[in-house]
Amino acid sequence: MSDRNLNLQNVLSNSQADDDIKLYVLESFARELDYNTQNELLTQLLLDHSGIAKRLELLNQELLDSREMLIEAQSIAKLGRWDHDLMADNLVWSQSMYEILEIDSSIPASTELFLSCVHPDDREQVAQLYREMLVTPQPWTMRYRLLMKSGEIKWVYLRSYYKLNAEGTAIYSYGTIQDITEMKKVEDELEKYSRHLKQLVEEKVQEISASQMATIYALIKLAESRDDETGAHIERTASFCRLLAEKARLIPEYAEEVNDTFLETIFKASPLHDVGKVGIPDNILLKPDKLTDHEFEIMKTHVQIGYDALVNVAQQYDKNEFLKMGMEIALYHHEKWNGSGYMKGLTGDAIPLSARIMALADVYDALRSKRVYKEAFSHEKSMEIIISDKGSHFDPVLVDIFVQHQEEFRSLYESIK
Repeated sequence: MSDRNLNLQNVLSNSQADDDIKLYVLESFARELDYNTQNELLTQLLLDHSGIAKRLELLNQELLDSREMLIEAQSIAKLGRWDHDLMADNLVWSQSMYEILEIDSSIPASTELFLSCVHPDDREQVAQLYREMLVTPQPWTMRYRLLMKSGEIKWVYLRSYYKLNAEGTAIYSYGTIQDITEMKKVEDELEKYSRHLKQLVEEKVQEISASQMATIYALIKLAESRDDETGAHIERTASFCRLLAEKARLIPEYAEEVNDTFLETIFKASPLHDVGKVGIPDNILLKPDKLTDHEFEIMKTHVQIGYDALVNVAQQYDKNEFLKMGMEIALYHHEKWNGSGYMKGLTGDAIPLSARIMALADVYDALRSKRVYKEAFSHEKSMEIIISDKGSHFDPVLVDIFVQHQEEFRSLYESIK
């Protein structure tokens, strides 16, 4: 082999060696890089795992602390909890629930055991509620009593909730039961105090009302004393009106209108019927002879005078039923069933019922009583006059009622002198 060929072969051989070295170096570098990368990744994973583990440990501790705090809070609030897996029929009570029920926590929880603690008077109601809960899964609340073995009664407040599956069937229930005995005692005391306060207010209102009515009656009696020798006219007519209204209440035509309020109001308002007479001169009001046409026209104005006086007061008390009926009676008690009365000439049912009752009561008392222009008539004579005016002066139905119960009206008149 020539020297030239030998040199060429050496060069080629050296070149191949260099390539092998380069490839080896590259492979070594790659392996080193993979190793370092894997180490870094592994180190990072270890660090992340350690951090996650610490975080999980911290969260578990916080959860444990929260659970202990919840248990403590439930104990302080006297709040028990139950959880019921309806599919597995597994019922669990919290320790605080056992404490509320005063049952040994080693005894397995059951619906029957719970119901045995319910007060006998409330047991059927609670059992019915439990049955309804299963049929209609929705939030439920209820108050009822427990009866302890010691005889102590506890009031509890129940809250119940449900979880449903995709078909809408209840699969899980849970809820709380809270001992509210002390709160119930406070509520009862407040209710008792409220009732007492309401009674005091009602008594005070009645006292003020009675005082106001006494003042009104005193003024009315003062006006009535001008032409009423006995001074008992307003007491008798008020009693007649109430008695006649009570009897009319039994008649279908008047049963709806004559209620308890009507009876009370007509008794109080009827004395206002002649309050307008304060505006009539004595020479007309006390005239012992028949009034002239002119004098009678003046006498008739007493209904308008009384009405106007009451209107002025009623403007300040527009919801006062006493004044409203007083205005009706004052203005319309001289109207007649056939329309021949005054001042408006109303007929039949157009005349307010209160005024129709007052007309009959007023005339009966006037007939029975002595006046400056007449002597007193007997009950029999008075009844004859009233019956003769049935359907003309008076409401015919009211006259029939008056006749049917006339002995009660006779006795009432004789008892009030």
